[in-house]
Amino acid sequence: MWNDIELLLNEDSGQLPVGLGQECGTALYQVDTLLQITSSEKVSVNPQLHARSSRDGSIVVVDRSVALLDSTGLSLLMHIQFDTNVDVVGMCQEKQFLVVGERSGSLHLIHIPSKQTLLTKVQKEVFSLPTLEYLSLKYLCWVFLGVYHMFILTRNGCFCIMCVPLAKTQEGKISYSTDPLGFHWNKETCVKKFPYMIKYEIISDFFFLLTTESDSSQVMQSLMVFALPTMQQLYSLEVSLVSSLVQSGICTDTIYFLEGIHDKPAEDPVSIVVMRSLTEALPENRLSRLLHKHKFTEAESFALQFGLDVELVYKVKANTILEKLASASVGSYGQESLLDLVNEAKANLQKIQDNQFVVNYCLNAPWPLYETAREMLNYAKVRVSGFIVLRAQARLTTFYEAFGLEKFSGIAWIEFLNDEDMFKIIVFQLEEGNLPCAQYLWLRHQADFESSFDEKMLKDLLNAIHFTASLKELCVWLKNFVIPFSRRVVPDGQKILAKWLEQAARNLELTDKANWPENGLQVAEIFFTSKNQGELGVTAFGNWTPLRCGDCEEIQRLKKLVNDLQELINLYRKYNCRLALCGFEKENATTIVFRMLDKILAPELVPSILEKFIKPYLCEHKLQKDELLLQYVKDLLERCRTRSSSVFETAWEAKAIAVIGCISDTDVSTFYQRHQPFGDTELTFAHRTRAFRCLLYLADTETVESLFKKPIEKVKYFLKCCIYLAEFEILNIPYTYESFHKSPKEGMIKGLWKNHSHEPRAVRLVTELSLEYEVYDPQLWNGLLQKLLGFNMMDLPAFALGCLLAIPRSEKREQQIQVNKFCKETVLQQIDEYMDTGELVAFASQISSLVLDSIINEKLYEQFSKTKYHPLLKQHLINTHRIKELVDYFAKNNCLDDATALIQEYQEKCGNPAQADIPASDLLQVKQTTSAPQALFSPLALKTFTQLFVKKTPNIVNSNN
Repeated sequence: MWNDIELLLNEDSGQLPVGLGQECGTALYQVDTLLQITSSEKVSVNPQLHARSSRDGSIVVVDRSVALLDSTGLSLLMHIQFDTNVDVVGMCQEKQFLVVGERSGSLHLIHIPSKQTLLTKVQKEVFSLPTLEYLSLKYLCWVFLGVYHMFILTRNGCFCIMCVPLAKTQEGKISYSTDPLGFHWNKETCVKKFPYMIKYEIISDFFFLLTTESDSSQVMQSLMVFALPTMQQLYSLEVSLVSSLVQSGICTDTIYFLEGIHDKPAEDPVSIVVMRSLTEALPENRLSRLLHKHKFTEAESFALQFGLDVELVYKVKANTILEKLASASVGSYGQESLLDLVNEAKANLQKIQDNQFVVNYCLNAPWPLYETAREMLNYAKVRVSGFIVLRAQARLTTFYEAFGLEKFSGIAWIEFLNDEDMFKIIVFQLEEGNLPCAQYLWLRHQADFESSFDEKMLKDLLNAIHFTASLKELCVWLKNFVIPFSRRVVPDGQKILAKWLEQAARNLELTDKANWPENGLQVAEIFFTSKNQGELGVTAFGNWTPLRCGDCEEIQRLKKLVNDLQELINLYRKYNCRLALCGFEKENATTIVFRMLDKILAPELVPSILEKFIKPYLCEHKLQKDELLLQYVKDLLERCRTRSSSVFETAWEAKAIAVIGCISDTDVSTFYQRHQPFGDTELTFAHRTRAFRCLLYLADTETVESLFKKPIEKVKYFLKCCIYLAEFEILNIPYTYESFHKSPKEGMIKGLWKNHSHEPRAVRLVTELSLEYEVYDPQLWNGLLQKLLGFNMMDLPAFALGCLLAIPRSEKREQQIQVNKFCKETVLQQIDEYMDTGELVAFASQISSLVLDSIINEKLYEQFSKTKYHPLLKQHLINTHRIKELVDYFAKNNCLDDATALIQEYQEKCGNPAQADIPASDLLQVKQTTSAPQALFSPLALKTFTQLFVKKTPNIVNSNN
């Protein structure tokens, strides 16, 4: 049942399952599909087709199905199914009524607006079309005689009659005779023999014929167009055997036909019926449509046949390939498809005579491979030798040397070629941290932007530089190229250079502390050690122009920084005194000695450090030792007289006594060591604390024990109690030595915490008492750490972690050690700095392991990959047999060499050195999955891995990996 009707726009017509057949001839027609009809049931026999078209609309008949369309063909007015095949249809009364004659003999009169059947009459004979008056000789006539389709052409009183007999088979299929018959009759004979004629207006001077041709292999049917009066065949279109011309009334320049389409082999019935239009078209328009549909083979043949510009076909095809190459550059094609596109483009360009087009194409095409781009530029050079091709070849070399093959893609190459602002590219590469690339681009192309280079560009360049790259390479580039270039091109820019170099050198104290201060001096001094470009032979231009204003403030500051850094390096290397630059700049020779003394944490080390380091500094700067030491003691007393005592603070009183002991003038030394009678009851605990400290540092054990009549340990315990009582005294908490000694310490500590947790001093006292008397309540410690953080009293988080590690093993201890609250790099740095003082020796290893475990658990490999602690982290992973986590990280980031090196290092630790002939690619293989990249061992790698060390350390890889 042919009951599914779809009206098609022109752009939809290409979606049909089978396209049109072959065309030939010297004329040209546009073929469009307007309508398609399909059956909801399986088609067993080919349908009977006929249709009528007029200014009132179109009627299409397919077996029992009748479709009525409006005059535009864009709207379906009515669709009716009848009981038997329909042989006759027609409209009358200005589209008001539809007449339908069935093969069964039923005649129906249907009111079109209401779609109501007004009359049905049963006839005994087969219907024929109503008799219409024959008006003139300018008509193409189609006579319906039941079993014949006859086409009659009239012109100037002569008739050309093409009679195509129909033959019915037993299965009901309709076939055409293989040999059309032709007759020439006059007007009277035509009217007499064929009274039933439908008027067909001749379209210009052409005659349309549907005929059948046959050979021994297959049967084909063609729709042919003949020229009048010569009957020369102008056009032929292969159509399905199941086809029919559409009867037309007064036509324009379009002929319509129905065609059945097979979606299976031709011996099966058709599955789709379409109505198509045939419109005379200009060859140029047809060629344009073929090119639009990318049918380049047909377009080439068509252009040659009609004498059109065949080079246009090649150019459009070339541009189409260009679009595909652009898509290929973003990964839309595989490698094989890429090569096919490139080869197709090469072959196509060979056909184009327009040299300029070929050159522009070779320059603008996003060639997916570097070798292809180089080959096509060489080809362009052969076609046209000129500056533009030479420039492109130079740019290609620049791209290759600056970025490498791995960064090459069609899109990247074209963007680089067409980007006239090379300076912008250099700045971008610097911002990305790609210093070697930026250096190479600068050396190759500095002449491109020399004329436009100004102070703003200099600022942009300097601000884009990262110091994460090799400092040595950066300084060489700045010293030998950038600074001389800037001096010559923008002399006033020297102020910008000096200011930037000063700030860059200062920043290194924070960003590259491990190499400070030598790295800062390396950067700061290049301004004064750089030479002119003329001296280096880089360019033949003259010397740089000095600043009009002489040495400006910026240059003077840079000079001072160079001097300060040289002095700072001397302090580091000769006198073992590490000072921050900002602190050093505030000091003079005298106060620097004070800072050197401040750095001595243990009083007993004062004499040896004074002799080894401080005395040479005093001699170098012509300072008087005794006078300076005396000034230091006064300064120390002034700075510390208001400071409260704490068991964690440096014993400054002992240091003062030790410094006094180094004064050569014995009178001065004795005077300062005599400090107040011991009555040093009216004394506060703070006074007593200081007195006891001085006594313990000055006197030997026997003297102390004889004075107190107690063992030295009890005297020290008494001193410790005095220290705590001094703090209670400051907090206005009334404790005596006896009450403090006898009081239950845990209750005292918790009472102090409950009543004074809002006071920073009390919080610190609670912390010290808890550590002293081993009160390790988790809830108390959690609150203490939070308060210490809140009061900014945790300047040394490594110490805080050490305190927590002192808590005895318990289920809750690990919950309180929240390493993520601290800056892990800061903690590791503090461990480095304070290991030498002996203050973290007991817990340094535990603190380090704790922090490293936290880094691993939080997968902060990337954050620490560029720091000096990366080797420490790697060693910790090796020691704890957890290298697979870092191997996974390396593999995920495509760092196969690092992953392999780590595996080999682990092998060596386990006593299984790696085999030298096994490449890295076999030890490790990276596989991309839909969720995330995972590191997997290849079969060869797994075998090698197992043989080398997995047997000794089976926990590193489980069976699932």
